[in-house]
Amino acid sequence: MLIAEFTIDHPVLLESLRRIPGIEIEWEETYERPDRPTQMLFWVDSEDFDAVEEALADDPAVTNPTVLAEVDDRRFYVVDFTALGNETNLMPEFIEVGSVLMRAIGTNDDWRLRARFPDQSAFEHVYRFCVDHDIDVAINRLFEETVRDEVVVSVTEAQRETLIEAVKSGYLDVPRNCSQAQLADRLGISDSATSERFRRGVKRLIKQTIRPE
Repeated sequence: MLIAEFTIDHPVLLESLRRIPGIEIEWEETYERPDRPTQMLFWVDSEDFDAVEEALADDPAVTNPTVLAEVDDRRFYVVDFTALGNETNLMPEFIEVGSVLMRAIGTNDDWRLRARFPDQSAFEHVYRFCVDHDIDVAINRLFEETVRDEVVVSVTEAQRETLIEAVKSGYLDVPRNCSQAQLADRLGISDSATSERFRRGVKRLIKQTIRPE
């Protein structure tokens, strides 16, 4: 199996990703329904959900945004695809060649994807689809998955930034060389958002590596 990590400048949710500083969108699922619009489920991490709602309303690729859940500074949304969303929908292309989208994170810069492909030609199929639809693609890594029990450790980009800064700043040193308030200043976010991101990031790492019962 081939693992591909690549970034794309995809039109779905582009308005939200371009207009709202610090936003992070974590894709959860995209699925088609008979005689009904294709839907996409995703988490949004932002400190300005008024701006998120406005951006979603203006996004030409999606419509009917609905909040399904709200946890701290994150909201779980479902949207319907418009004609543009359907035209550029990557999921049918993944399915056609027997591939699996493992992760998709959207930031102000782009969408960052990690996917599993049965072979090189399957990846090339998805790559050609993007090129044919004027979607910029940048390949970060391509490698063979040779160990079946490989543990793929994944945190969101915001959590990764927070954890790295916690190490660099001395927040984890003993004695501590950086307070939580100082860490928040370095990240440019609120004290409470820093605490939530740090705790969620550590929790995800523990679950994916130590795997507590």
